[in-house]
Amino acid sequence: MATTTLPPHGRTARMGATMAGARFRRTAPCAYRAAVPPICFVTGASGFLARAFVPMLAPSYRLRLLVRDERRLPQFTGLEHEPVVGSLDDEAALRAGCSGADVVAHLAALVSFRPEDRARSFAVNEAGTARLAAIAREHGVRRFLHVSTISAIGYSDDRTLLDESSPYNFGPLGCGYCDSKFAAEQRVLDEVRRGLDAVIVNPPSMYGPGDRRKGDDSLLGAVFAGRVRFAPCGGLNVAAVDDVCHGMLAALARGRSGERYLLGGENLTGRELLARVAQVVGGAAPKRTVPRWLMRVAAAALAQKERMFGSRPPLTSEVLRLGAKFLWFSSDKAGRELGWRAGPVDRGIRAAWDELRAPT
Repeated sequence: MATTTLPPHGRTARMGATMAGARFRRTAPCAYRAAVPPICFVTGASGFLARAFVPMLAPSYRLRLLVRDERRLPQFTGLEHEPVVGSLDDEAALRAGCSGADVVAHLAALVSFRPEDRARSFAVNEAGTARLAAIAREHGVRRFLHVSTISAIGYSDDRTLLDESSPYNFGPLGCGYCDSKFAAEQRVLDEVRRGLDAVIVNPPSMYGPGDRRKGDDSLLGAVFAGRVRFAPCGGLNVAAVDDVCHGMLAALARGRSGERYLLGGENLTGRELLARVAQVVGGAAPKRTVPRWLMRVAAAALAQKERMFGSRPPLTSEVLRLGAKFLWFSSDKAGRELGWRAGPVDRGIRAAWDELRAPT
């Protein structure tokens, strides 16, 4: 019977080398000793973006996933992972997640366009990010990927393409989500100045399977049912979620520390986007566009009503104000430095719609 002699280690190795002389020193490195994959700690593991991103990480990393309730991860059944139960305000959970981790992918955020959620948005998006980034630095995390948003960059009143260097100008609109995500980027950059290796990505509005906000109760279902009769006058950058996730992987591997990368897809007017959705779902796209002045009046009236009765998503005064703006961007920097480009958004819309129509 054949036997395998394992190579000696430590003190035994030195004794064996002395005894075997040059014959031992010529021995090749041990082929059987497979490298242990590094640990990636992912926040926001139960969210829409994580559903697409986490399986892409699995071939290269041991997965450690932050989740409020580990029963909320049925999408990762069969995918080996270590759950960490907690949230961004739970320091003990964040330390457990960062301990021994090589990489942190920070996906968690509160995405809300309700005016009454402003304070909570800052507590989760800014304070939670600051807490996590500081803990990651203290634990010697090798790379920190912060997932921000195009809404942390800026907007235009026309079809001008903005980029990573454009000045932030959402402040006067009073949008808690935008303001808190911009503030979160500043907290990450604070930790970069203290020694953290961190890269920021700015995804656009994404389409793909698992996004409840664009489901039956929102855009896709509304277009299918013919409930969308007017298009907003602004424009939006949109992409398929899996394209964005490939850009996130590229930023993790090749992005420069302290830099932000726009991972934008197609720049479409509100009317063009609704026409794309209608093509996929089989509904009727609106033929008329709401003029900007009317959207401003409607946003002001709705804001007054919200102060008395509260907001009712998905249509809020913040959404109306943003709908009159152009969030159009150039992703040339990601193309040059990361070698990344997004494809058409239609594939993401189709994937989202196919899942919504699938029998349960």
